[in-house]
Amino acid sequence: MADWQDPAPYRRLKGVDRAGVMWEWLRRDPDYVAWYTSASRATRDQCREDDPLIWGLHFRRRPAA
Repeated sequence: MADWQDPAPYRRLKGVDRAGVMWEWLRRDPDYVAWYTSASRATRDQCREDDPLIWGLHFRRRPAA
């Protein structure tokens, strides 16, 4: 079993910003992965109640030209 206190696996995260740390956290969450898979299929057709904000995700909109 891996030692969670071993600093070696975490060294690459030293220079990562907050968004990077949150992405590492989210991408390992099985509930998020399931939601993303479902939402990706659903958003191709139309929006569902599966809102990305429940995961704390925020997307920038491109400014109107």
